[in-house]
Amino acid sequence: MSEEATDPVVAPPPGHPRFPLVDSLRAFAALTVLLHHTGYDTSAVQNRHYGTLIERTNVGVTLFFLISGFLLYRPFVAARMVGAPGTRLRDFARRRLLRIVPAYWLALTVLAIYPGESGVFTNHWWIYYGFLQIYNDGTVLRGLGQAWSLCVELTFYMVLPFYAAFMARCVRRVSVRRQMWIELGLLALISLGSWGFRLYLRTDQPFSPWANTLPVFADWFAFGMALAILSVVLQSRPGRPLPRTVRVIQRWPVLPWAAAVVMYLVASEFVTGPHAIELFGQKSLYWSPREDLAIHILFALVGAGLLIPAIFGTQGGGIVRRILADGRLAWLGLISYGIYLWQGSVLQVICQPQGYGFINDSCRLHNVSVLQHFPFLSLTVIAIPIVVVCAAVSYYAVERPLLRLKYRRTPPAAPPPPASRPPARAVATAER
Repeated sequence: MSEEATDPVVAPPPGHPRFPLVDSLRAFAALTVLLHHTGYDTSAVQNRHYGTLIERTNVGVTLFFLISGFLLYRPFVAARMVGAPGTRLRDFARRRLLRIVPAYWLALTVLAIYPGESGVFTNHWWIYYGFLQIYNDGTVLRGLGQAWSLCVELTFYMVLPFYAAFMARCVRRVSVRRQMWIELGLLALISLGSWGFRLYLRTDQPFSPWANTLPVFADWFAFGMALAILSVVLQSRPGRPLPRTVRVIQRWPVLPWAAAVVMYLVASEFVTGPHAIELFGQKSLYWSPREDLAIHILFALVGAGLLIPAIFGTQGGGIVRRILADGRLAWLGLISYGIYLWQGSVLQVICQPQGYGFINDSCRLHNVSVLQHFPFLSLTVIAIPIVVVCAAVSYYAVERPLLRLKYRRTPPAAPPPPASRPPARAVATAER
């Protein structure tokens, strides 16, 4: 797809390749998070036959984080390893702010008016508009409850350019292959540190607000960043045969997805939790430290398995890539940010819950008896089209017009006289 024909929401930075199959994975992530919420709102997660399969659909958050790690870090790595156009800090910041802030502010304001999301129109309004609610246990689930993960994403956006600059300085005189091994080792250490911090919090401070911050989820972003490094390393070998692993993925893309399904089933059937407990006189959900860490690592493997066929060996065919190339799924991926933002409040309006999943029998569905016989199915079927309409309006009315400003066009510089023409690499640097 040409850059001109690419929708601005998914357009890559100029001079960098696009990965169109990832669009459909965004849709998958947004819809699985919606299933997670409908499962809790209707108490379907308590069903002894399929409850854990529904409860684990919050793996969609993992997939969102891996996609961000891959797509946002890859241009930095490509600039360093293969001389692709670089990214200035102010340009990166403008693109990220245009991508997330206007649509979030719109949803937050509208949903605070109706159905009346709590906390927004108070003296603490700046906490919710400033993406700061995750740092206090009294605000973390107020406003748009699901926006805790958006706050984590924003923190990642703030850290990433400085990490990229640090790595560029550290490995600037090192071969591409050695850069790869150094950085993969560093990302492994970051992941281990993240797991250790997570285990510490779950053991000593299980309800700390720090459990919803970047250090606890850094490994998920690191998995995506590692895939970005491997992708650029392949790009640095034009004309050379593909590694055997990539050839296998190209020919049988179903294998990573099959591995992802196996990991998902292990997470669902062999790892227990969460458990309902009494905390300060109220019912709460609790994971043991080992359960929490096991689910967390398994989710990273599930997300990586789903993402790999969309970025490696994409010239191959197979049913997996036919699914990911479906135009309807790709369109849902285009508006997936809106699906994520609007779903929680829409579900509450339809469901009229009395509690939350494990904690109380909840979903009333406006006391319509025929819907209450199959509450999970009813809520899901009713909610999806409403959420999609809200997301489409948000995208076409707000997100898309503003996202056209992501990449400002500048007139190309005049070429130097032939007699003093610098090397090609210097020309590329000057044009950036």
